[in-house]
Amino acid sequence: MTRVSPIVLLLLCGCYVNVPLATTPEPGSQVHLALTDRGSVDLAQYLGRGVTGVDGRLLGSEDSVVSVSVSRVVLQSGDDQLWKGESVAIPREAIASVQRRKLSFWRSGLIGGVVAAAAFAIGSQAGGSSGGGKPGGPPPVGQ
Repeated sequence: MTRVSPIVLLLLCGCYVNVPLATTPEPGSQVHLALTDRGSVDLAQYLGRGVTGVDGRLLGSEDSVVSVSVSRVVLQSGDDQLWKGESVAIPREAIASVQRRKLSFWRSGLIGGVVAAAAFAIGSQAGGSSGGGKPGGPPPVGQ
């Protein structure tokens, strides 16, 4: 059985949380922009109907707009739609809050531990039952 490093498991099972920001983050930061109700309606032609939030990489910000390379939009239904990094300029009045995406070590460690325990349990079950019966059975036919 191949062993997987706990660090690899942590990276594969990483959980992220959005942390509120008081100031606009630096360009290149991963951000979540929660939209106002009016902003959701006004941006429907660009983002789609019922979009309540935008995730992506901050390209830049000015007094009136924030430019984002969009990786995902969050819908009112709770579903997500993945994007391929299209650039969208979002007016500041359409933004209810700006949050930074941050790795949650506690949640990631918990999920990584559960995955590691499950992998160990499956591996020990698979290794313990070979299904072959007793070794040293009857000799092959023809001897």
